[in-house]
Amino acid sequence: MHNAATPVFEAPDEVWHYAYVRWVAEGHGLPALDSDESGASQQAAQPPLAYLIAALLSRPFSDDDLATLLVHNPGFGYQAPGTSADNKNMLIHGEPERWPWQGTALAVHVTRLVSLGFGLLTILATYGLALEITRRRSWALVGAALVAFHPQFVFICSVISNDAAAAALSTTALWAAVRILRGGINTLSIVLAGVIAGLAALSKTSALLVTPMLGITTVLASARQPGTRAARLRSALAALGTFVTTTALVGGWWYLRNLSEYGTPLGLALHVNTPWGRPELASLAQLSRELPIVARSFWAAYGWGHVTWPDGVYIALWLATAPLLSLAAFRVIRGWA
Repeated sequence: MHNAATPVFEAPDEVWHYAYVRWVAEGHGLPALDSDESGASQQAAQPPLAYLIAALLSRPFSDDDLATLLVHNPGFGYQAPGTSADNKNMLIHGEPERWPWQGTALAVHVTRLVSLGFGLLTILATYGLALEITRRRSWALVGAALVAFHPQFVFICSVISNDAAAAALSTTALWAAVRILRGGINTLSIVLAGVIAGLAALSKTSALLVTPMLGITTVLASARQPGTRAARLRSALAALGTFVTTTALVGGWWYLRNLSEYGTPLGLALHVNTPWGRPELASLAQLSRELPIVARSFWAAYGWGHVTWPDGVYIALWLATAPLLSLAAFRVIRGWA
């Protein structure tokens, strides 16, 4: 199990995700965007859903020995294949992290369970989505299994991060959209879609894309209702209004809070101003040079993203899945034709 096997804070940005969680758990409220008193660094700009849930789970556990676990590894930073094993860890790990866990080690491993819960929701939503599309339980089980046994998915759902929450709510949103398009629309389904979109907006900024997707879905489904053109138009506008209102009530407060206090709804400047941030859009040439890293990290990139498998394993995996991806693309194109 990755939760137990991954050393404390040796996952992407986990040390800052945990700082966000503990800041909330200790009763300080949400971390500020204009100071780093919380220690959450750029993660302070992340929407709070996963952190609020994690804070509830983490609060009973003490992390008074946190400083003893934050010993920097001077050899860390050589993120190139083939470097010595000790350079893969950002921190020096020792006795405080051994089983049975106590103090900060216990708090971190318990807090990681929140991601596991969102991971289970993702698998369930994948099963529901696949069943709604194919109407075959066997295919739905295959779809759920492909997600459940995906190495990188399992890893991310075993550490402290908001990625699992974003994946869970985005997949649930896709399931809701297909159900609306397949089974029709009513007030309850519109409100439920708004709740899902609002929660997705509170999981991660990139999950804001869920809102227009579900909004368009509700409009299309309403416009297909029987009746005159004017009646269908009124139905579509009413559905859109209900959806937007519900979404705003559930998830809009976070962005209004940022706009009111900091003059920006998203707080992206915290990410852009990091040493690894990009103040300007990357060119296609720059992005193309990063494709090999992206291709590897899709399957598995452990630690801080640089503990990887041999290149041949990734090549074999992509070759094995190419026919499946081609078939899926064909089915989608055929369905829209």
